[in-house]
Amino acid sequence: MLSDISVLVASLIWLGLLFGTALLGDRRPKIFARHWSFVYAMSLAVYCTSWTFYGTVTQASRSGWWLPPTFIGTILVYVFALGLLMRLVAIARAHNSSSIADLVAIRLGRSTALAALVTAVAVLGIVPYIALQLKAVAMSYGMLIRRQELVAPAWQDSALWVALAMALFAMLFGARRANVNEHNRGLVLAMALESLFKLVAMLALGAMVWFGLELPADTATLPRPADGSSGFTTLMMLGALAVFTLPHQFHAGVVECRDPQHVRTARWLFPLYMLLIALPILPLARAGDALLGPLGVPSDLYVLALPLSQGHGALALMAFLGGLSAATSMVVVATLALSLMIGNHWIAPLRVRAGWGRAMPGDLRGEVLVQRRVIILVVVLLAWAYSRVLVASDALADIGAVSFSALSAIAPGVLVAVYRPQLGARAVSTGMLVGTLVWLYTLLLPALASDSWEWVANGPLGLTWLAPDHLFGLDEWSRLARAVVLSLLANVAALVTIAFSRYSHAAAEAHLGSVGIAELRALSLRFLPGERVQALFAGSEA
Repeated sequence: MLSDISVLVASLIWLGLLFGTALLGDRRPKIFARHWSFVYAMSLAVYCTSWTFYGTVTQASRSGWWLPPTFIGTILVYVFALGLLMRLVAIARAHNSSSIADLVAIRLGRSTALAALVTAVAVLGIVPYIALQLKAVAMSYGMLIRRQELVAPAWQDSALWVALAMALFAMLFGARRANVNEHNRGLVLAMALESLFKLVAMLALGAMVWFGLELPADTATLPRPADGSSGFTTLMMLGALAVFTLPHQFHAGVVECRDPQHVRTARWLFPLYMLLIALPILPLARAGDALLGPLGVPSDLYVLALPLSQGHGALALMAFLGGLSAATSMVVVATLALSLMIGNHWIAPLRVRAGWGRAMPGDLRGEVLVQRRVIILVVVLLAWAYSRVLVASDALADIGAVSFSALSAIAPGVLVAVYRPQLGARAVSTGMLVGTLVWLYTLLLPALASDSWEWVANGPLGLTWLAPDHLFGLDEWSRLARAVVLSLLANVAALVTIAFSRYSHAAAEAHLGSVGIAELRALSLRFLPGERVQALFAGSEA
């Protein structure tokens, strides 16, 4: 067990090193310029958050999956959908899009309502993911410092102090400039460095398990993996969609890409990175189940508990710093992306309509930065409240799945914006709204419902097949699979319906326009005086 001072000092030194790297990248923009495609590809590993360190081990312990299914989905996108990724980058650069809400709204007629809706869905989905980071750091700190005090009262919750510290770091790190159209080279360079560090930390943990532990022989027998309806296929699909629905991943992969050709390097380097960082996950889960599971240690904490149980305090500290930097990088980039979306698509339209700030001449960059920093603080505190009130006992793997599934509602809108923008903002907005409502009903409502809400368990009006956990008779599906599939189907169905009705109306108008002028004149003569008809069709012959 390590002392508080040693852990805090090590954490501050590492975070200070990341901040110094960001400053170096900003002040020397040509640094690593010849190899920036590799820096960019490594920065994409902001995708590997503290959920990779802790939650995927729980996932492997439950299912026996050696590679997280979300990783498989992401790898498949980078290997087989290069054209989509490069087209996203090209569109974002052409329109100077600073967020996913910007890109979707600009491509679909610059709809402010659609941008606000995308922002709302992004907030709904990313707050649980930020809560996961806070909970992971607080749990790991509790394990490292005071093993018997993993759960603290609200006023002593270490997650609150972690939240405040991360909010401060995100303000200093991500909200240092008002102009968002310039690439943040320092941020990308720092993310690449922390990605390299957490890979080394995870591989060091794997080396400890592979070469430094003797496990019982029966640990070679793996649990039977769950079938597709239990989660594998669903999680794989969510991993594929996460490439362009996670706000921080979109920011790192699309907004911060300086050259679409850099995606070609990321096509092989980023999947290779995910394969390498996933190698120790299943061995850690098996070793933890064999040595720590009988002692009641949560599987989320195997990554720290295993080196501590073997007397490797330095390795445990390294693992903690890896998880801390993974969580911090995600929070920094995600809150930066959310602050841009909330400021541009919620606050700015309200100010325009209310007339706020019209009489404020001069440079507004300071006000913009203050606004972003306040938004960052509010979002992080909201995530802390979520972690306290709603998910006090949930495993980290479950929280991550909730976040990914909520954000999947944005995916059809992104694809329409890239390939079929003529379908219009109304169709995309309707689909996104309907899909999100179905997700709320099938996934979030059962999680929040109390025992007194009998209609949630038995269905509205006693119709069991309408109950969230029995919707349309899909009782054998997991709650996550049911929510994701039904919400996406509802999303696409509503989108197609509105688009089809629009085109049907346009086709009817076009058909009417194709009717000859002579026929319309003859028809009009039956009901109108001749002089009225002549006046009506006076200029139509041309």
